[in-house]
Order: sequence, then structure tokens, then C-alpha cells
Amino acid sequence: MTDGGQPDGQEPPIRQAASGGDGSLVRRGRRSRWRLFLPTVPDVIGLLVAQGEHSVAGMDAFARWSTSGGRDDAESVRTAQHEAYDARRYLLTELQAALSSPIGQEDLYVLSERVDRVLTQARNVVREAEVLGWTPDGCAATMGNRLAEGMRALVEGFGLLVKDAEAAGRRADEATGAVHHVEGDYRRAMGQLLQREDLRAVLATQDLYRRYLQVAEATIGVADRLWYAVLRSA
Repeated sequence: MTDGGQPDGQEPPIRQAASGGDGSLVRRGRRSRWRLFLPTVPDVIGLLVAQGEHSVAGMDAFARWSTSGGRDDAESVRTAQHEAYDARRYLLTELQAALSSPIGQEDLYVLSERVDRVLTQARNVVREAEVLGWTPDGCAATMGNRLAEGMRALVEGFGLLVKDAEAAGRRADEATGAVHHVEGDYRRAMGQLLQREDLRAVLATQDLYRRYLQVAEATIGVADRLWYAVLRSA
């Protein structure tokens, strides 16, 4: 017997495994060492798309609210905004840990920030309308639908950034085209608004219409950055 309580000539089990044995500890040790040197490559594009999908859900709810003015639709906008924010925070955490990414980290960060801004501004439209007791009308419904269409095109573009950059650029153009019509909708709505006699209602509606225009401008900002990311990946 050896001092360690093992029969003479026989190594302890742990020593056997480390020196060869069944090789399991050796393999695990090698894998652990490789993890120290291999770069962390999370699916940051997938995470950006996940944030975008919450944003699509939020803008679809915003379009419904712009038609109905309903509380359930308003609550859906708020819920989607919170979920999109959580998705953005997770993306940023993974982006911080990543040693490499399929497109520039700055592009990912800015796209995430700008798409978050769109939904936040839409949420603010709902919030202000509730404070003012304002009910969306037909003009708001038209603008809301265009804004939702623009967001859907943008998120489709996010998913194409690595697979087909040219197609991603086309989605950016589609988003811009959809929301550019909001400016024309706004002008027509303002023309109709001037025919009303209730000054208080006119002022409240004018302010909310301008908010829709701001959401459109924020959407164009995302589309512009998406094109920038496309050009940088060329």
C-alpha cells in the first residue's frame, strides 16, 4: 500500500484520468483552455432583429390605436416599448462582450438606439393624447399605418444586412418611401384642421399631428443609418 491508501503500482483515479485514463478530464481541460482564447461571437444581428420585432409589434399596435383610440391598443404600445427596451439592453450587453461582429459595432449600436427612439416617440404620442383627452381621427389612422409599414421594412432590412446587403438597402428605401408620405398626410390634415372652430381642439390636434411627423423623421433616421451600414459592409 502507498501512503495515499492505494495499492502499490496503482495511481489514484484522479491522477489516472489526468494522465490519460479515459481522457475525459484531459479533453475538458483542453476545451476550457480554448474558451479563454476563442473570440465570443454572439448573434448580434439576431438580437438586433429581436429588438426590431418588438418594435414592429409596438408600431402595429400604434397603428391600431391611431385608428381606434382604444385603451387595449394603447397598453399594447407601452408593453412593446418595454419589451423592446429590454431587448436593446441585452443586445448592448452581448455587444460589449463580443470580440468581433459581422458588421461594425458602432452601426449596431446606432441602429438599435434609433429604432428604440422611433417606438419611444410613438409611445409618447399615445401618452400625450391620453393627457389631452384627444381621440385619433382618420388622418392619424393614415399616418399610423404608414409608420408601421416603415418599421416593418426596416426590421426586414436588419435581417438582410449580412445575407444580402443590397436587399437591406432596398428595405431602407421602402421604409423611407412609406414614411415620406406622412409629410403629405400632415399637410392635408392641417388644411382640414383650420376649418374647425373649436380652438382648443385645434391646438391639441395640431400638436399631436406634429408628433406623428416627428415619428416619421425618426424612422427616416433609422433608414439612413441602415444604408450607411450597407455601404460600410460593401
